[in-house]
Amino acid sequence: MQHRPTRFLLASTAICAVTCAGVAVLPLAVDSSRAFTGSIGSSGLLGLVFAARNLQLLRATGEPSLPPAVLTTAFGGWFMLAPLLYPDVGFLPTAGTQLAGTVMATFGLYVVVAGLSEE
Repeated sequence: MQHRPTRFLLASTAICAVTCAGVAVLPLAVDSSRAFTGSIGSSGLLGLVFAARNLQLLRATGEPSLPPAVLTTAFGGWFMLAPLLYPDVGFLPTAGTQLAGTVMATFGLYVVVAGLSEE
């Protein structure tokens, strides 16, 4: 059964996709170390694949799809943790990546819970 997703659910998946795209280019914009830039840039692009798939499936079916929603949430968690693993990353890359991770994990988890609940 296909129906229209709520605006908030649609916005949540879109926020995750946009935030993931932003975190992929953040290290380049703030001139981070090569290791951090490579790790976060590639993780951001990989996460964007799942965040975009999540948005695509929600728009097509009207229902959250758990596999991409869970992976989007996991990438959000990674973005919160990753700056702590690299020495001397700097304030802007750390704060930006962790803020993006918090946003992705929060909205991504909302989509997961919405997908698990029966409304």
